[in-house]
Amino acid sequence: MTDLITPELVYFLNTPTQAAFFKTISTTLVDQQIMAPAGKEALITREQTFPSGMQLNEVADGLPNIAIPHLEGELVKQTRLVVVHFAIPVAFKDLADASRILPVNWVFMLMNAEPQKQPERMAQLIRALTQSPAAQLKRLFAAKKAAQVVRLMTPLMTEA
Repeated sequence: MTDLITPELVYFLNTPTQAAFFKTISTTLVDQQIMAPAGKEALITREQTFPSGMQLNEVADGLPNIAIPHLEGELVKQTRLVVVHFAIPVAFKDLADASRILPVNWVFMLMNAEPQKQPERMAQLIRALTQSPAAQLKRLFAAKKAAQVVRLMTPLMTEA
């Protein structure tokens, strides 16, 4: 899965709300032929039904909250991992407790065009972000450039 992330798919955004984020990233991914136009509404609907926020501070102190929104395969044109860092945290509901709102700093969007591989790839992504050594995760979350994110994320995905 390490070939799914490239510097062109790492974004540093200043979107103040979840709705603004989904609008911005959806437009970008449709323009890049990664996602079908219907994906925007599907992302919003799925996030309302299946929240994707995760507290990584439960994994290790000092780690940020993340979100892992994703789509069903029929709305995805290319299998990719899209990574987004927010300049200002964006509110997402916690997947473990939907009544809790988390300020999310990073999003990892698995865009999977192969539905049969979705559970395996999602599990690998979650393992990489929750079971990797805390020092490696802290370096990833301190990255300020797209190439750094790719360089630091690649071994995490390989080892997951």
